[in-house]
Amino acid sequence: MKAPERFEVMDGYSCFRLSGQGPLTDAASRVIQAINYAREHGVHRLLIDTTHWIGHESPGTLERYEVASAFAKAAGPSLKLAMVVRPEMMDPDKFEVLVAKNRGLTGNVFDSEKDALTWLLDPDARWDR
Repeated sequence: MKAPERFEVMDGYSCFRLSGQGPLTDAASRVIQAINYAREHGVHRLLIDTTHWIGHESPGTLERYEVASAFAKAAGPSLKLAMVVRPEMMDPDKFEVLVAKNRGLTGNVFDSEKDALTWLLDPDARWDR
């Protein structure tokens, strides 16, 4: 499998920077491709930046549930995932994080790349920090 466009191997983690426009389903599909690539290539920490994807409103509860479930299924238990979203896309309760956790994914969502990277690289950080 070829690396997705804008997928980079960094020091201690990999990064996928999603850009473009379209519905949430298109964005989720591209993120899943990046997750699959990372998992297949032994990546254990993945930062996903979605701040340059436009074209859909903030997801509702059902959409968050479906996307989080799909991300968790793709990632499996060995991939730690930090996602960066634009502030208007954040769910203040981080419902999708709980859904993913309940399906075995160690992941979190942030509106700051700095915060996401700090969490991702912290060996003790779990989903609830």
